[in-house]
Amino acid sequence: MARISFRSTTVADESAITALLQQAHGAAYAHPMFERRHLYWKYWEPLEGWHGSRSYVLTRNSEIIAHAAVVPAVCSSRTDRLKLLHVIDWAARADRRGAGNTLMQHIGTLADAIVTSDGGDAALRLLPFMGFTQSNTVVTTYARPVRPLLYLDGGERPRWRLVARCIRNTIWALRARPGTSGAWRARAVPTAQVATASIPWPAAKHGTAILERSAGVMSYWLQCPAAPMELYALENGAATEGYFVLAFAPGQARLADCWLDSEAPAAWEALVHLAVRQATRHAQVAEVAAICSEPLLAGALERCGFHARAARPLFVRAAHGIRFPATAIRIQMLDDDTAYRHSGSRLLWA
Repeated sequence: MARISFRSTTVADESAITALLQQAHGAAYAHPMFERRHLYWKYWEPLEGWHGSRSYVLTRNSEIIAHAAVVPAVCSSRTDRLKLLHVIDWAARADRRGAGNTLMQHIGTLADAIVTSDGGDAALRLLPFMGFTQSNTVVTTYARPVRPLLYLDGGERPRWRLVARCIRNTIWALRARPGTSGAWRARAVPTAQVATASIPWPAAKHGTAILERSAGVMSYWLQCPAAPMELYALENGAATEGYFVLAFAPGQARLADCWLDSEAPAAWEALVHLAVRQATRHAQVAEVAAICSEPLLAGALERCGFHARAARPLFVRAAHGIRFPATAIRIQMLDDDTAYRHSGSRLLWA
């Protein structure tokens, strides 16, 4: 009789995991994201607040039939702290029906809730059958073109569509307000200085729950091998009042994470303007992208020339007896794999 088992993975499983992901998702998974050094960083590199591997498999005898990895986080609201796992890289063999659901059941025992807001349309349609429900959080993607002519270098066909896209993005870029940052300025923080930088990490306020940050976790992200990342402290005069993180994929700078200890709309606009300014210092950046799930940042992005491109709900599978926050949860790119996921070629959002 076949023996079904659930276990965490080791480096020895790398080839089998890659093969399963390629089988499930096709050529999209045959790119730099699955180089050995990136898989090690994503699944097995030590991470503050988590012990051991962040990659799990379901096996039938010794054969891997389903896989999922997790991005751990602590969700903090005014009343609770919940242990969350954002599921990424999940796949199951097509001929092993129910394997994905069984895997999710096992992963669900590792935290108060597991969440996801990404994946293909077919994968998202399966989530309700795996016990996921829609939360009150909606994650919206945004983009702002900054070098419209670079869109002409894309491989889109027919050519007229590429030209039309370039013209539209030129109009968007010209309409974006140049903006001023006033007394605000951005100061680059090297990885070696994160622990002593006195950066105010997110706190539960502004009417939303947040996913906690720390110097140790931020240092881990800054070592991502797939997409270089830069951390900036946001200073208003002599005081450090926030930060932002930029990640760089082909042709795109991503506002991967940000926080500001203020409810003033002008202050959030200054954050966005400074992030765009730093992003455009890189000559190959055609656009700046962001995701957002709360009104303060959304308003600042839209006033600074960003355009909403898509929106999806955050799906949640809470453990028995756990009350998930009714308020919106502040989701950023660092909370799953959006900050660094790319195919090795340009895939622009605008």
